[in-house]
Amino acid sequence: MIRVTISLLSLWLVSASVVVHSLDSPLLTHGAASTAHPLATQAADDVYRRGGNSVDAAVAASLVLSVVEPTMSGLGGRAQAMVRLASGEFVGYNGMTEIPKSFTPSADMPSSGYTTVATPGLVAMLWTMHQGHGKLPFAELAQPAMRYAQEGFVLLPGEAARHQSKLESLRADKGMSAHFLSYQDDKQGVATAAGARLVQPVLAKTLAAIASGGADAFYRGDIARLISADMRSNGGFVTQQDLADYQVLPGRYISFPYRDLMIHTLAAPAGGGIVARALTILNLYDVAALSDSSWAVLVSQALALSLDAVSTDYEERDLARLSDPQWARDASQAIRLPQLNQLSQRSTASDQLTSTTDWIGTPSAHTSHFVTADCSGQTVSLTQTIGPVFGANVATPELGFAYAATMGGYLRTGKQTPGDRPRTSIAPVIITRNNQLVAALGAAGGIRIPSAIVQTISRYIDQGKSLPEALAAPRVHPKNIIDKNNQRIVTLDAFDAEMTAAGWSQEQLEAWTSAGFKVKEITTHASFGRVHALVLGDAKLTGAADPDWEGSATQPANCSRSD
Repeated sequence: MIRVTISLLSLWLVSASVVVHSLDSPLLTHGAASTAHPLATQAADDVYRRGGNSVDAAVAASLVLSVVEPTMSGLGGRAQAMVRLASGEFVGYNGMTEIPKSFTPSADMPSSGYTTVATPGLVAMLWTMHQGHGKLPFAELAQPAMRYAQEGFVLLPGEAARHQSKLESLRADKGMSAHFLSYQDDKQGVATAAGARLVQPVLAKTLAAIASGGADAFYRGDIARLISADMRSNGGFVTQQDLADYQVLPGRYISFPYRDLMIHTLAAPAGGGIVARALTILNLYDVAALSDSSWAVLVSQALALSLDAVSTDYEERDLARLSDPQWARDASQAIRLPQLNQLSQRSTASDQLTSTTDWIGTPSAHTSHFVTADCSGQTVSLTQTIGPVFGANVATPELGFAYAATMGGYLRTGKQTPGDRPRTSIAPVIITRNNQLVAALGAAGGIRIPSAIVQTISRYIDQGKSLPEALAAPRVHPKNIIDKNNQRIVTLDAFDAEMTAAGWSQEQLEAWTSAGFKVKEITTHASFGRVHALVLGDAKLTGAADPDWEGSATQPANCSRSD
């Protein structure tokens, strides 16, 4: 029952072993999902068909993504989640990696390797969510991930490209090479090609242990012992005590108005504060009256001011300030908004998505995001990551998953102190109106995550676009760099523009430059974040996946039925 959103359909059908139905077929499920991979979407859909709820669907999808997108997220990583309960109450979950107690920073620490590994949080977060709000047995929800790990699945082109891009790193680590390389005809090992099957029997055993023993199996059992021993042997810092002491913390939930809506997200160490600041600035403007060209420069500057605020408010201790209208008014004094003519973006869709997609991306542009919701109103927006491609590029040989990179050169714009959970840009979002669900979304793509979310919300709410149209519309992103002092430097009058075949036009580019803005043309797909979202309208839950990625959404769920 999966509706795919880009090409490569034949590979997906082989991988998912399902039949793709017409949208005219009966609406049989009571929930919807949009995820970064068709197999994860299928797992969520199957959960609904077995009577599970949106938290059950989220657990199943998350574990499958850990198997089928191992370059992006996994059991060794971190996550943040926002859950809206059927009662309308919101619960946030902080499952970020935690810097070990024995960690000692050094000036020359690398961006990968055992010394960058912190205590993982994803498994604990999934378990805690499920224990509080799940319906089906946890062991049952782990079955799809276990099956794809044990029996294999067809590798999609994007994932295959990322494997190939890290070939030397995979070869350099015993665990990574054992889990992700083939040795049939090459003594050094070769990466799995697109269309070939990746089998991960060691990971299947690890998942089976978690399925039967829950979080304790990971944090206090044999898995914890193996993690600790591997870290000790290779100069890492994570110990059995670090694992045993790990706790899922409450997400730092914030809720703020935008137009006639309420936006719900998570502040530091999540990136929802950037979303809140940018939308609070946009709330000062009649955005719907702007031309697309003017909209782009306004959004870019609002995002630039919000990103810049992170350097002076890294910990976001005062949550109210994140959506303070006075801060927004003060900040907006720096915005320059020329009234540019209504110039259309390009209307020709690209038929070269695979060859022109940035499957590899910048080192920080990776992550998996998905959303699930059922007809009770219970909704999950969850973002999970291991950082750059394959995270720290190391894996315990007996366990089968890559660890996230946390310390060292990766998350380097904040302090790295034992016990800290360094912040990232991940920002799960849920939107309501009059306490009723309107939408849920989030994104992957490093620092461009808040940028993609803000633009999708504004496209959908301010410009009245449908969800697929909002996801497909071209984006911008303010110019920003991290300097030698690990400070993010943001430029207010410079931005990147998505200049793909269906992106901004040359006329718009010329209008921006004539108005004094410095614009960098980006011609590759998937360079401005990848959003997965769902909306509730006309008693139907409808999901949509970013057309620049390999994800998918379930068919709409009819929530008006009495059954």
